[in-house]
Amino acid sequence: MLSYDAAGRILDAAAEALPAGIFDDLNGGVNLIEDEKTDGDGNYIMGLYHHDGMGRWVEIFYGSFAALYPEDDARFAEELGKTLRHELTHHVENKAGDRTLEHWDEEQKLRWEMGEPLTASSLLFVDGGGGLAAEAQALFRRGAAERGLDIPSAAAEAEDVTPALLEQYDAVMCMTLAQADELADRFPAQDEKIMCLGRKDIHPPLKHAARRLRREVSLLIGELCEDWE
Repeated sequence: MLSYDAAGRILDAAAEALPAGIFDDLNGGVNLIEDEKTDGDGNYIMGLYHHDGMGRWVEIFYGSFAALYPEDDARFAEELGKTLRHELTHHVENKAGDRTLEHWDEEQKLRWEMGEPLTASSLLFVDGGGGLAAEAQALFRRGAAERGLDIPSAAAEAEDVTPALLEQYDAVMCMTLAQADELADRFPAQDEKIMCLGRKDIHPPLKHAARRLRREVSLLIGELCEDWE
């Protein structure tokens, strides 16, 4: 099993391989905690990102890795690197403080630099009623087909969204920031995939929002085409 000191050296090397800008404002640094950590159900927690009045920092729990990979040093090292990148992605998202497609594009580029490109192989469009999600999904389906993208999509009203539904999709596009924030509050485990379709809220009625929907869906398809090309 990898020793605590060996795990620390692996984390240091993994951090040095990442773009320096990722660590901006991470005043508390990356900390390797010797103990293991579990949640209320007894599942091992590998790492945590913290942001409070003291600043921002990452904790990686050596004991959790030691418990899960006592005889597989290669897997131990691989998962250490993955967890570091995952928690640093939370840091980048937290600093950005928004859920726009523009932010999503920036995040994709950053994840690509970290060796974890973010791709969406399925999309769920969500609204609070008024048919905007269904129209966005229809526009996306037609536009994606024209560009040769095979990406399953669906539409739902916010009140009908469940954890099981969110699990089925890689990205969730809401029509307003309030809808995205409300979903993220209801389903914090899915926070990373929930965002707004546009930089500004899209409101019903459909006849007034149709042009905005066409534009934003077209931009979304363009982003996804870059992933697939």
